[in-house]
Amino acid sequence: MFTRADKILIISLIVISAVFYPVIKNLSEGGSFLEIEVEGEPVTVVRMDQDRDITVEGRLGTTIVRIDESGARFIQSPCVDKECIKSDPITDAGEIAVCVPNRVMIRVLGENRVKTDFISR
Repeated sequence: MFTRADKILIISLIVISAVFYPVIKNLSEGGSFLEIEVEGEPVTVVRMDQDRDITVEGRLGTTIVRIDESGARFIQSPCVDKECIKSDPITDAGEIAVCVPNRVMIRVLGENRVKTDFISR
């Protein structure tokens, strides 16, 4: 089934992945601020070091964004599918989350945007 060379290749790839995972994970810097936009227009910029809920009015109604130790995320939205609420919190500079039907976007801002990813560039 697998030759000796195949096994060596698979094991090597697993080891390389395990070694470089922490490096790749730390390529981006945690953000300091969260920008909230509605229909492409900035509504507010807030610091991410204080836990809070922020209410904004979008195209369909009220959306609530929560900032806590896990990051920033949507917790309430009038959209039908609630995909924005199901998404993971965002924490790193350059990350965004969007509620498309309600036209609300949150973006993490920081001094350094996502650092160069030496794998994809």
